[in-house]
Amino acid sequence: MTYGDGVTTADLSTIAAELAVIAEGTDRYRQRVADLGQANLGGKHDDLLAAIHEADRSLRSAQRALLRASRIALLGR
Repeated sequence: MTYGDGVTTADLSTIAAELAVIAEGTDRYRQRVADLGQANLGGKHDDLLAAIHEADRSLRSAQRALLRASRIALLGR
């Protein structure tokens, strides 16, 4: 099936799958960043820890957005 914009069902399935894989990779990176945030820096480098926690939150948000986009692509099939 082709939609008015030329996107086929197969295209949407491929897009959904790619987005899901990217979301999975993003979650793995997020976990690595979160692990770095657990480092015991002896109360020093609060600015570094704050930046790491911000990166963790950003990656978590990116993962949610990617999964949402994947679900939307699947619904559009």
